[in-house]
Amino acid sequence: MLLYKLFRQGGLVAFLVLVVCAVCAAQSSEPSSVEIPLWRFDELTAPGSCRMMGRFQDKKYCDSKVVDQVLSLGKGAIPILISELTDDRKTKHSIYDLWKYTTAGDIANSLLFDLFTGSDLNMTYMPELDSLQRDCEKPGEACWRKFVHKKGRKFVQKQWEAAWDAHQNDIYWDDKARCFRLASTVSQSASTGHVGTPQSSGARQN
Repeated sequence: MLLYKLFRQGGLVAFLVLVVCAVCAAQSSEPSSVEIPLWRFDELTAPGSCRMMGRFQDKKYCDSKVVDQVLSLGKGAIPILISELTDDRKTKHSIYDLWKYTTAGDIANSLLFDLFTGSDLNMTYMPELDSLQRDCEKPGEACWRKFVHKKGRKFVQKQWEAAWDAHQNDIYWDDKARCFRLASTVSQSASTGHVGTPQSSGARQN
């Protein structure tokens, strides 16, 4: 009887140990909870100046703690920005000149394109993003809203997810160009334009 009780107690202890280990393993495998608060986007420069000239990462045009956080994360910021493409929370005021409003998802999309665009305005080509090329000649906001209404933010997110899955191991930061490149880089002129980018309107309006 004593041996039976000890066996039962030992079995219970072993079971509890297995449960605890399983919980710990599950927690360790969970993705990072790092968040980039794009809906609280700050501009230490004048409101709207971050999209009037240059790129988000050009500090002389865009002085922002949020952008500083993005750059400090390196390419680890890319999947976080992709996850925020569907975030429709609005910023306190539009951060794009001449736009009525901007959301966290709008900013995430433009940030991603800017981060892959060199100082010469040539963007690293990724075929997975071809479907995000502009399909209208309207001003930036009108073009972007039309595209999102037709395709949905989830569609935009899926294209970026495909690009990340295909190229994440080849992405590196080019200090001179201040943008992400691929190990085998093929550049695409920014004049081609993508929805949600400045070139979609022919001027830096988004």
